[in-house]
Amino acid sequence: MSVSSSGSRALAARVGRRAATAARSAYYGTGYRVRYPGKKSVEDRLHRWETATGRGDVPLSQTMWDEQYGRGRWSFLSGIEEMAHYAVIVGYATFLKPDSSVLDVGCGAGVLHERFSVVGYRRYTGVDISQVAVESLQDTAPPHASFHAFDAATFTPEGRYDVIVFNESITYFADPLAVFARYQQFLSPGGIVIVSCHVQSPRARAILRRLERENAVIDATDITQGRTSWRCVAFGDQAR
Repeated sequence: MSVSSSGSRALAARVGRRAATAARSAYYGTGYRVRYPGKKSVEDRLHRWETATGRGDVPLSQTMWDEQYGRGRWSFLSGIEEMAHYAVIVGYATFLKPDSSVLDVGCGAGVLHERFSVVGYRRYTGVDISQVAVESLQDTAPPHASFHAFDAATFTPEGRYDVIVFNESITYFADPLAVFARYQQFLSPGGIVIVSCHVQSPRARAILRRLERENAVIDATDITQGRTSWRCVAFGDQAR
């Protein structure tokens, strides 16, 4: 049996994708946050592959975020299929810290703020790297709410907050664990940090494992809605 050159290329591409996917799973399963020679080179190649193929939640430039929000790439986040994990986030916040001040890190176009608006809050601050996303919020922000177009990795909010939320955003930082630790300094005494990630992502699972191992977990909930699953974790204000 003969195989055409185009068929050979297609087969090689499939084999290459399988090998890359296996290597990615192995890295996030055992190699994430472990030091070893050549790790930076491995990470750089992995992140380039993830970005090129649209796989994984990897850091993107402001230009890329603006382009995606501009063409409606993230409009599905307002749909009913995302409702379940938002409900858990808001439920944790209102049960553990009612009438709270909330900092939404990676707020996007404000889908989580819409849910908090129903139950109320004392003060709400959102920050996102996308100018396009934040511009849609700034002109309509209610009293006691503000939104800032800024790189959340270096953003310094005013004051402290009872609740800090990373809603599907922690994985998009180059060093998620360092960003998480940095924002803990902006918690009010007894405050909580809520992290929600869709667990189809090996990167998200690896990050959550480290966060849960190194920080005090108040409670965690696994949610499945349709074909998507998330894990929402409420952390206390102290490291383990």
